[in-house]
Amino acid sequence: MKTCAAVLLFFSTAVLSFAQDASEWGPRPLSRDRSSMGSPFGGTLSADIGRISGTVVTLDGKPQQDVSVQIHDLRGSGVLASTYTDRAGAFSFDMVPFGTYELIANRQTESIRQQVEVRDSVSVVDLRLNTSDANAARSQNGLVSLAELKVPQRARDAYSKAEQAIAKHHPADVSKYLEKALDIYPNYAPALTLRGAISLDKDDLTAAVDDFEKAIHSDSAYAMAYGAMAAALNRLNKFDDALRAAERASSLSPNSWQPYFEMAKSYMANADYQRALQQLAHAQRQMSQEYPPLHLLRASVLLALNDYEDATAELKAFLRIAPNDPHAAAARDALGKIAAIGASEVATSGTNQPR
Repeated sequence: MKTCAAVLLFFSTAVLSFAQDASEWGPRPLSRDRSSMGSPFGGTLSADIGRISGTVVTLDGKPQQDVSVQIHDLRGSGVLASTYTDRAGAFSFDMVPFGTYELIANRQTESIRQQVEVRDSVSVVDLRLNTSDANAARSQNGLVSLAELKVPQRARDAYSKAEQAIAKHHPADVSKYLEKALDIYPNYAPALTLRGAISLDKDDLTAAVDDFEKAIHSDSAYAMAYGAMAAALNRLNKFDDALRAAERASSLSPNSWQPYFEMAKSYMANADYQRALQQLAHAQRQMSQEYPPLHLLRASVLLALNDYEDATAELKAFLRIAPNDPHAAAARDALGKIAAIGASEVATSGTNQPR
């Protein structure tokens, strides 16, 4: 079922703090020294770094475009990185430390996983998807899960009216029609998720998590419920749990931006800044228009890395798109602090010049 675009806004605004003392950000040059950034998989660059190059094809060898490919650590630390195949079905992961990993390719209802050992400069792997089950693919393309097929039409109609009420900015009608849909069919996952989103917007996190849990129990293939749960868990500072929920959402709906955005927030909170930047890049690729909180979150990550030049660009982008946002004052304050650091470094450099 198509969900009203307005519903997607509940996947949370980045709640960021630019209140650090300016001294906590530096001192470092405004230009970034990339030699210290290390591998996106963790650790610093060394000679024991390789590259995975692969393709995703069907059993009869046809290249598969836009397939989500994830690389997992076999020790159970979750998704290390993810990407999508190009028109030739090709993908790659760079700066991978030597070791053994698991690659997982997902497209709709199809999935394949394979271990790969990185011990040379380049490790080559071919992943073959079984696309022979046409009925399974058709079910996913039609956006109708088995759980949704059980929903009575009257409940669907009530939910549709709730979506229309969102578009018209009639919150009382939204709640009325959601309750009607759930009275008719209490296990209606989209209705439970939307009701949870409304609770989340009101900061009633207990009610939100309760509805998201019910939605996931009712339809374990409903990606939006997992994404919404990730947003709630991030708000509860349960970042590892949020990361797992977001990873599940991205595996079910790899072309949705919200799961990657929530993953970025989880990684940011855990000070895993390189992975946060990776997930923000994934999120941005899925967006059809600019989303101000993404710029704000990326600025926060870059500030944590003392990359003031790129952070400045992100803060300015945020203020250009959303000059009246509640976080706009904090963003302007951050720009002032960055400018002060730059001026201080210039003054210090001038003082140290030989006479």
